[in-house]
Amino acid sequence: MSIHTLALEAKHLCRRQHSGVLGTQSTSMPGYPFGSIVPFVLDHNGNVLIYISDIALHTRNIRADNKVSLTIFDPAEDDSQANARVTIMGNAELADSQSNAQLYFQLFPQAKAYQQTHDFHFYKINAVRVRFIGGFGKIHWIDANTWLTPPADWHATSQNMIDHMNNDHQEAMGEILKHYANVQTQHSQMLSVFAEGAHYLTDKQQVVFVPFEEICTDATSVRKALVKQTHTARAAKEVECSDSVNNGYA
Repeated sequence: MSIHTLALEAKHLCRRQHSGVLGTQSTSMPGYPFGSIVPFVLDHNGNVLIYISDIALHTRNIRADNKVSLTIFDPAEDDSQANARVTIMGNAELADSQSNAQLYFQLFPQAKAYQQTHDFHFYKINAVRVRFIGGFGKIHWIDANTWLTPPADWHATSQNMIDHMNNDHQEAMGEILKHYANVQTQHSQMLSVFAEGAHYLTDKQQVVFVPFEEICTDATSVRKALVKQTHTARAAKEVECSDSVNNGYA
């Protein structure tokens, strides 16, 4: 398995999860690491975006030493030792609110309420190195050049794709969710789309990430990936319906 394939697998895990353990250097206990749970979003490039309060201890730690880590895993898995986890190590810095707010609030709309307070700010953890453990014996370092997705024009206009899917392709999104995530919903909403896949919101307010088979480098490849997923889901649905009819006559 190539390192690029491993990086994509690791990113899929990160896209599926919405909180992780932020590791900072303690200012109140010098020399000791300090861990805290924070919601996060990977931006289009693969850097980590967090929204934290000035009064939080981890924020004070970042101001003193901006070298941090974020560990991501699936808490629903039974055996954490046997299942995948990712640790992103990088340098945290204050991030521009306007350019990052939409990306963050797409997945965490409830966090908009924190804008009413004046002590919440966006920080970006610029990835330096990534540790990916995919299970026993599947342990790899991923460097920043491999992990990060180069900037692309479509990143800035991804909301246009999202609006198009939500306005014109409700049926397709429902079929994608049923086939790829085994989720049935009467109404779905695309929340975000990245090079690695898209997030959807179901009618039960469940956020579901559906990955693409490979990295999409431009708007055309994103469109093709969504069309392919739709065709695959519909073909599977036709086979299922055909099998049901045949079994009815058996």
